[in-house]
Amino acid sequence: MTGSDGAALAGDLPPSLSAAWSSAWLGEVRAQRTHPLVLWYGPTYGVMERVDGGWMMSGMERMTPQDARDSLAWWFRNMARSAASSAADRDEYRDGAALLERGRPDELTVAGRVFRVVRADRFCRFGVDGPEPPRPADPDDLPEPRTRRDAHRFDHGLLPPARTPGSPDLLGERWENVPEGPVVPPEVTRDARRALATHPRVSRLAARFAAAEKENGTWPPHGPFLHSPACVRDHLAAYFDTIVPMMLPSSPDVLAEYRAAAGLLRDGTRRAEVTVLGRRFRVIRFEYVVRVGPDGPERPRPSDHDPEEPFTPDPEEAHGLGIADDE
Repeated sequence: MTGSDGAALAGDLPPSLSAAWSSAWLGEVRAQRTHPLVLWYGPTYGVMERVDGGWMMSGMERMTPQDARDSLAWWFRNMARSAASSAADRDEYRDGAALLERGRPDELTVAGRVFRVVRADRFCRFGVDGPEPPRPADPDDLPEPRTRRDAHRFDHGLLPPARTPGSPDLLGERWENVPEGPVVPPEVTRDARRALATHPRVSRLAARFAAAEKENGTWPPHGPFLHSPACVRDHLAAYFDTIVPMMLPSSPDVLAEYRAAAGLLRDGTRRAEVTVLGRRFRVIRFEYVVRVGPDGPERPRPSDHDPEEPFTPDPEEAHGLGIADDE
């Protein structure tokens, strides 16, 4: 992991004193002091659609660009089977899915709609005691953003306005990372530097959260990145209840300790940390940042890790998965 400077302090704060009354803004200012170091935790991916108001987001939790392409192909297949789509549009959705199953396009126009695979960077703030936990102003328990009011549209909201790195709007933070050093492939450094010029502004998405365990002085995240601290607590409690008994040859006393820890995580308090048998777990907060240029959000970079081949099921397999064309 490498980090940005994370050094913005009072001299970089916005001039408007009224902003100081915003609890979210105050939380941001406090975090810069208590957790001043910003570390990069790698990229993540999703799909967005260009709409009249900007770019409508889907989830941004795909591990690789191909994972995002596969999800879009699956969505196209479902759209091609929908009675709500016209016959001509169903044909286009089938063609779009077939294109994604043969190649690696990061942008397609299908049924008059523009879709793009988008890259985001994931960051976490660190202080003396480790990674930043949820802030008091963070909603503790939110419904899943995927509301599915309309199954024919993405539903995670519009990409937020892009800001200039280092500007007062961002409290002086840059939210950027250029991996460098002898163990970093030169093409990774090259692409990261190029992105600063081609996509010079940044859009901050809603924070997400994950469980981390302190291991040898580090805090690697475990499990999925979720949309609320309460969901992370539930996920960690389920790990203690169901996974630990299968993974560890544990005595009844040990299992009782894990069950007790699960109970603490489910006691209804905004608990950010729990220790069980010397293992220290914490709910930690992650920032998601999309770089934006004149043509919109950044696509995957040529050097991004993208090992999978396009998912192309054979006809029998496709029928089993429910995505076969019936026409």
